[in-house]
This record gives sequence, C-alpha cells and structure tokens, in this order.
Amino acid sequence: MNKHRRRLFVFAVSGLAFFLGVELGSFNLVLFRIAREFTLNTGIMGILVTFQYMAITAAPVAFGWIADRIGKKTTLLIFMPVFTGGCFISAASGSVIVFVAGVFVLGVGYSVCESVSSSALSDTFPGRENRYMNIMQCSFSLGAVISPLFFRWFLDQLHNSWYWVFIVSGCGFILFYPLILFSDCRGAESGNPRAKAGSLIPVLRSPFFIALLFCMTAYVAMETGISYFIDSLLVTEYQNSALSAWAISGFWFAMAFSRLFFASITMKPRAMVLLGFSVSVFLLFVLFFFKNQWVFFCAVLSLGFMMGPVWPMVLSTGISAFQEKSGTVGGILYAGGGVGGIVTPLIFSAIAENAGFYAGFLFLAFIAALGFLSMKLWGKTS
Repeated sequence: MNKHRRRLFVFAVSGLAFFLGVELGSFNLVLFRIAREFTLNTGIMGILVTFQYMAITAAPVAFGWIADRIGKKTTLLIFMPVFTGGCFISAASGSVIVFVAGVFVLGVGYSVCESVSSSALSDTFPGRENRYMNIMQCSFSLGAVISPLFFRWFLDQLHNSWYWVFIVSGCGFILFYPLILFSDCRGAESGNPRAKAGSLIPVLRSPFFIALLFCMTAYVAMETGISYFIDSLLVTEYQNSALSAWAISGFWFAMAFSRLFFASITMKPRAMVLLGFSVSVFLLFVLFFFKNQWVFFCAVLSLGFMMGPVWPMVLSTGISAFQEKSGTVGGILYAGGGVGGIVTPLIFSAIAENAGFYAGFLFLAFIAALGFLSMKLWGKTS
C-alpha cells in the first residue's frame, strides 16, 4: 500500500468528518428556527432529530457487512453522494414532509460514511486506531465548533436562510470526493478477506460487546440531549440567542480539544470511558441545581471535554477487538449510538414540555450513570 495514498485517505476522511460536524453543529443552531418556520412545537421539533437518527441507526447495520465484502473505499464512494443528495433535498424543501425525507436520506449517508471511515482507519492502522480515530473525531468536532458561529452571522445577513446549512455541508462532500477516489486504505477494493470467517452470534452474545454497545447508546443519548437543546434552552429561558451559538461552538470545541489531547497520550480506553461518564453525571447535577445561564455555559463546555474521547475510544476498542468483522461490528456499534439519538429527543422533548428543559438533564445524568455501570461491570476485558 502506497503510504502517501494512505496519508491522503486520513486527510480525506478527516475532511468528511469536518463537514459531518458542520451539518451536526449548524443543525443544532437552526433546529429552533426550522421549527418556527414550519410552526412546530417542542415535541415535533424532537421528532425532526429522531428521523435523522432513525437513518443513522438502520443504515450502518444494513451496510456495514457489505463494506466488509465490497471494500470500505467503494462503500464511501457510493454513500457520499447519498449524504449530498439528502442535504440538497433538505435545503430545497418547502414543507416539513419533504424536509423530514431529506433529513432521513442525509442521515443514511452520514452514518454509513462515518462508521465505514472509522472501521477503515482501524484496518489501515492496526495498533494505532485510537490515535487516528481521535484525529478524525477532532476534525468532526472542529466542524461543529466553527459552523454555529459562522452560520449565526451568515443567517443574520441573509434573513434566516437556514437552508444554507445543508447546501454547504453537501458541497463539502463534493469537494472531498476526488480525494477519496485517489486515496487508499487496507482492503479498499476487495474488502476484508476474513470477513466471512465465523459466525457473528458469539460476538453479539459477548458481555464485553454488549457493554460497548450500551456505552455507545448512552454516549449518543447524552450528546444529542445536550447539543440539540442548547439553543432552545437559552432562547426560551434567557432570550439569549447570541450565547447559544457560543455555547454550541464551545461544547464542540471542548470536545475537539479533548480528542486531540487524548490522541497524544497513553490511557486505557476503559479508564477514559469510566472517567467521562462519572464526571458527566456530576456536571449534569451541577447544571440542574444551579439554574443560571453562565453555569449552564460552563457546564456545557466541561461536558464537551469529558465526553469527547468516549465515542472514539468505545468504537475503536470494539473494531480492534473484532478485527475480522470490523465493518459489521462498527456498523452495529454505530447503530447502538443511533438508538440513543432516536429515543433521547422524544423523551427530552416530552420532559421539557411538561417540566422544563432543566429537568431533561436529570434524565441524561441517569443515562450517564447507566453507561458507567455497564463499562464497570462488563467491560473488564478491554
């Protein structure tokens, strides 16, 4: 394998991750604006997020095993245009039904591209997967950092034209398509030669795998619950839309910094996951009991830092532990995270409607505690 083309692959998938972060971070910002344009209440607003995560859940399971067979690079080249198409459908939508359809399509492309890129990095750099996974996720977080600040200014100039969020995200994938085409990764064309060996049942029954799966679900539940409702809370509780853009960007910046930091040090993945969940429980309680916009802002930044490495640590641990089925296992773990993304907006929105946004963060503290317990009890072989 040509090392220069392999380095190009790292750069290219980091670019894809950046624009996935742009879509996620800017969607966090414009979700409330979209809901107002289509005259949606908080409960329906949560359903918009859920539709994207429904696609994120289903697609990696359906296509992860295909990537192991036809090759991860080939799979990326197929699903990058799917993400772009979903972005353009969302941008051109004139009704909530068309918008939801677009969000679902982009969710399919989003999830397959991210999960396949992650497993391809693990295949290409065995023994160093934590480092490269964190680098890729750092790029993702940087996209989520920059986009809320940029689009808040940009949308004010264009009188709330939120559809530019999706146009920019889709065009980013067009920009990096040639780089993926000319790059290289292990098993790029023929797939993983060991992918057909053995049954998947022992993997699914493994307590260690179950612990990783639940940790992914808990992590994405927390990330979704925090990031998607920052703007809604600060606008409805404090009428401070300016602070919401800084809070969303600060959350993702802290996450990017922590992923870069933990990519450069040696720390056992299990210890990092346990630390991330335990401190997050404490921070969520602080956020709930001290109802102040500046306490909220500081707690959100701290949560971003503590949660940052959890996702890449869990995913890279699972992929490296079951290397012969990296695409399939990565897809299932990614789908587990998608479940957290489906359920959380619905529950959080229902809680917010009846007891206020702050009450939803107690629910997230409970989820974080369950994530800690699952890794503590069943993740001892990591």
